[in-house]
Amino acid sequence: MDHQALSETIELAECLLNSEQKQIIERATKEIYDKPDAYELDSFWALDSSIGGIGGYCMSFNPVDTPFPGGIGRVLFRPLQYAAANIEWNKNIYGSYSNARSAVEFSGMHLEAITKYVIEKTAPVPYALKYRKSTLGTSLRFLEQREKIPHDLIRPLRLCTDLYNKSKHDVNQDEERERLFLPADALISYIAARILGKELLRPYYSEILERVNPYVGKLNALNMDI
Repeated sequence: MDHQALSETIELAECLLNSEQKQIIERATKEIYDKPDAYELDSFWALDSSIGGIGGYCMSFNPVDTPFPGGIGRVLFRPLQYAAANIEWNKNIYGSYSNARSAVEFSGMHLEAITKYVIEKTAPVPYALKYRKSTLGTSLRFLEQREKIPHDLIRPLRLCTDLYNKSKHDVNQDEERERLFLPADALISYIAARILGKELLRPYYSEILERVNPYVGKLNALNMDI
């Protein structure tokens, strides 16, 4: 599980993913390196589907074709569609300077939207208003202090936050590294965001599905096992 992945990415995989998930991502990463213009990631998207809930696997990889024109579905899940599009849409995650970085960033945006949503659902209104525009790190600290995050999710969420911040602010300063973010970083960040996002949303998923029900027909083979 390397292919020059960042140290935060490697630790994230080790502390969150099981051996089968890591093997699938390793094979997907190799496929991208072996076929940079024509890779097939069916097993990766099957892994995404197996997590359950709404993910990139059940939305169009064409980001223009969104199933959620507005509302909570767009707020929470549109970032996942953009992340998936940067991985899959133009078969250029390896050749592009920005696609892997963007996939990491949009994966972080998904978690940022979720932490704000959880604050809205669990905190008094003044706090919800205060944190409406907060960063992922700030929202995460608030939820930690209020013990609204399972202990075993805290470390992987912090690592996702570190990667998200790097995707927004950092440039590659390692002369021996081709670029800051590579395919392994994108694939691991995406799957981690899916796993963590679903766990954080678990208490509210039935309500969310009710709210997005008018658009569920636009989703492809949605796995409702949540």
